[in-house]
Amino acid sequence: MSQTKINPGGKTVFISGSNRGIGKAIAVELLEQGAEKVYAGARDPSSLDELKEKYGEKLVPVQLDVTDDNSINAAASQVRDIDILVNNAGVFAAGGIFSEQALSSLETNLNVNLWGIVKLTNSVLEQLRQPKETAIINISSVTGLANMPMAATYSVSKAAVHSLTQGIRGELANDNVLVMGVYPGPIDTDMAKDLQMEKDSPENVAKNIVQSLIEGREYVFPDVMSGQVGALYAANPKSVEDNFGKYV
Repeated sequence: MSQTKINPGGKTVFISGSNRGIGKAIAVELLEQGAEKVYAGARDPSSLDELKEKYGEKLVPVQLDVTDDNSINAAASQVRDIDILVNNAGVFAAGGIFSEQALSSLETNLNVNLWGIVKLTNSVLEQLRQPKETAIINISSVTGLANMPMAATYSVSKAAVHSLTQGIRGELANDNVLVMGVYPGPIDTDMAKDLQMEKDSPENVAKNIVQSLIEGREYVFPDVMSGQVGALYAANPKSVEDNFGKYV
C-alpha cells in the first residue's frame, strides 16, 4: 500500500473512455464523492450529454481518441491542473495466438489498451509531477495476470498494461504519485456483453476503485471474481494460469 492516499473531494480528474461502462461509473462516483471537476474523454463528446446535464460545469466533455496523436495532444492542452488521471479507454478485439486474425487483433488491442495509456500519460505527466499528491489509475484486467486463451491477444495487451503500470510506479517512486493497477474480472458492460460469465456491475467496480484511491492501494481487485483471482495469484500464480487455460 502506498503512503500516498487521495480523497477525491475537491480534486480535478481526467478520464479516458468515460462515456460508458467502468469509465462512466468512475466519473459519476468521483463527482458524487466531491470531485471538483471531471474532464470526461470520449471519441464522441455528445455521448456525454446526459452526464453533462446532470453535473453541469463539474463535467467537462473532451474529444479524445487514444489512437490519434492529434486528438491526444488537443485534449492534453484542454485539461488543466489535473490531480488524477484514469486510463480507462479500452477495446476487446478477439483472436487466439494462432488464429487468422491474430496479428490484426493484437495490433488493435495494443494500440488502444497499451499505447493509448503510454501516450496519454506522457501528454499530461508534468501536470501530475507536482509537489501536490496525484494519482494515475490504469485499468488492466485479471487476464493481465494470466492469459485466457479465449481472449489471448487481449490478454497480451492487458499483461502489457500490468508491466507498464509497474514501470510507471518505479519511475515515479520519488514523486507524490499514487500509481494504481486495477484488475477487474468480467463486468456488465458493452465490451463484455457476449461473454457468458457472471458479471459484476460497473457501479460496484467504480465504488471499489475510488475507495482504493482513498486508501492508497496500488493493486486493486474491484469485484468478487477478481478478488478471488488476486488471492489465488498471490499464493500460486501457476494455478491461475491453469484455471484460465480451460477457457479456450
